[in-house]
Amino acid sequence: MRVSRGTVVAAVVVLSTMGLAGSAEAAPVPAAPAGGATLADNCDWLSDNDVVGDSGHATSGDRQVTIYTAKATDAYAKAAIEGYVARYDKVWIDRSINTFTMGSSPGHPSTSTVQSNGGWKQCGPFEATWWNASWNYLETPTVRLQQSGRSYAVRACMMPKDSNTSTCTAWFVDHT
Repeated sequence: MRVSRGTVVAAVVVLSTMGLAGSAEAAPVPAAPAGGATLADNCDWLSDNDVVGDSGHATSGDRQVTIYTAKATDAYAKAAIEGYVARYDKVWIDRSINTFTMGSSPGHPSTSTVQSNGGWKQCGPFEATWWNASWNYLETPTVRLQQSGRSYAVRACMMPKDSNTSTCTAWFVDHT
């Protein structure tokens, strides 16, 4: 029996859209690499339609995790691994439970300061799929950044697939 190239392409398209060839989108994974909540429910899922800027990054080997914050609306933040992403890398964003007073420049509280101000929730972790690895980019959904003239503290974290250690940016509190 001879199979045409069109039939093979159609079968691959069907299998890919059904998820049998691997998911194209990063999805939350059941266990958190660091303490904290693990559900995508802890993300605020705000509209991601603003120009974002790098508000801090950290590296681990050949991977870089960056905290991106909205620059016009100051409404949200998200985390991303970029430059090099391997399948099964994990990324998440931590956001303080309570807000901080904003100053004339960004603030960078310590983890103990954020903990004593009510702690934080974790949006993620989200695990890289083959699609994320092929594009060398993996990001989280958004979390709220500013509210009522105050700012939440946020940080971006990652755990490369070949590591048991997480790497996080410094905490970031937006400014006025």
